[in-house]
Amino acid sequence: MIETSRRVQNVLSAALTGAIAVIVILAVLLPIWIFLKFDYVPKLASDFIIERTPPDNAIALQNALGPLAFPSAFLGGVMFTAMLGLLAGLVYAVLRPRSRWLATLLASLTAPAAIWFCFPNMTAVALIPLLFTGLIVDRLARNDPPAFKVTQPDSMNGISRRQALTRLAMFSLGGLAVSAVGGLPVYLSELRSRTAGRRLFDFTPPPARVTGFDLAELSPEITPVADFYKMRKFATPIPTISPDWKLTIDGSVSKPLSFTFDDLLKLPRQDVYLTRQCVSNPVGGNLISTAYMSGVSLAEIVKQAGVGANVVELVCYGRDGYSESLPLDYALEHGLLTYAMNGVYLPESHGAPVRVEVPGLYGFKNMKWLDRIEAVDQHYVAIWEQQGWTKTAIYKTMSRIDTISSTANGAVIAGVAFAGLRGISCVEVQINGGEWQVATLHIPPLSGQTWVQWRLETIERGKLTAIVRATDGTGIPQIAADQKQFPDGASGYHSLTVTI
Repeated sequence: MIETSRRVQNVLSAALTGAIAVIVILAVLLPIWIFLKFDYVPKLASDFIIERTPPDNAIALQNALGPLAFPSAFLGGVMFTAMLGLLAGLVYAVLRPRSRWLATLLASLTAPAAIWFCFPNMTAVALIPLLFTGLIVDRLARNDPPAFKVTQPDSMNGISRRQALTRLAMFSLGGLAVSAVGGLPVYLSELRSRTAGRRLFDFTPPPARVTGFDLAELSPEITPVADFYKMRKFATPIPTISPDWKLTIDGSVSKPLSFTFDDLLKLPRQDVYLTRQCVSNPVGGNLISTAYMSGVSLAEIVKQAGVGANVVELVCYGRDGYSESLPLDYALEHGLLTYAMNGVYLPESHGAPVRVEVPGLYGFKNMKWLDRIEAVDQHYVAIWEQQGWTKTAIYKTMSRIDTISSTANGAVIAGVAFAGLRGISCVEVQINGGEWQVATLHIPPLSGQTWVQWRLETIERGKLTAIVRATDGTGIPQIAADQKQFPDGASGYHSLTVTI
């Protein structure tokens, strides 16, 4: 029993030397990454994990963790990278009795190979520093006894419990320290970005055009800025606004231009009611909001630069390193360079100082933190399309039940419906498997680019199960088949069960 316990203790300690070696390398690289922004394995690993986490789970985690969501993702990247170093420690422990040189070499190759196998998106530059893993393991473990062999029961033939616990503490605390230092800028930027923008003009949501829509749990026609949904995919700090910020228009244009924020404010302002929805929004989800957006027509800006006859797309670049493409004709017809919402300048969390709003297209096409637009003569395949997400990104028709509330004579069922630029012509509700009933719409809508509130009164009480479906303005009904968000948005009917 003592021999088995000591053997296990030796093996764990040998493995921990590899994890500690990786933590040491990550700690040395951390300040270089923070200031020079080169490829950093934990950052790339956390991005890889986020991108491939099912949208429902990612949304739930972001909502639960709030400002700690992305620092937690970075912590996961650090600890997962370090844990792959365990393999390096085991390789060294197995081979050292035969050849210390061979053990050191293969331990150096093990961690980069394991990380590359788990995360094929890793670059060679990011993996090169991990080639020093074997040297550090050799330094830490050169005096250790054979990990997989115990020949004598005395203490000289095993690592003491104190040594084993010390290595475990070094691994745990070192990983937490690297994660805290690396994740702190992201956490602070999340808190800072939630500060409300300065007021551009006084704004009050318009009064209702139809009575009966003042229900407490029904989504308001205009979403307050603080409640407007936010979604991003990278564990990086939210970009700050540089004092010398400019928007550049270049590529296949006759006259490349740059606009300061003051230049944009001098151009004719457009104020438009818009609804935006994330492609990751599940059926019945809350990643959809409506606001009074203010900005400059995208066509106004691009046409000043003189778009070439061969241009087919505009590629938008953000200060967070993200980029996305828009069909030229569609972008010029519908695009708005937004700098305010509900009468206040954009908060940093919503893309300040300027973002692109493209009505009719899912949120990932509506670029935040914009600083460059490039006119190109061929299709630009951005990151989400590379991963199999939709190229066109056109909104599917959706409807949602927000509330089933008691009334004097029964119940009222209410919610919102949205179909992008196609509008909503009809909403129907089915109660407890009965006939479909036509709901009352809050029309006319605020614009042809917003959601529509709906409501239906019923005399039924008790346990109510309601299902909703909508028909767009062209007469095409909402898709009934259930589909998750990937690759082109969720579909299916939303239902809600309550007891009145």
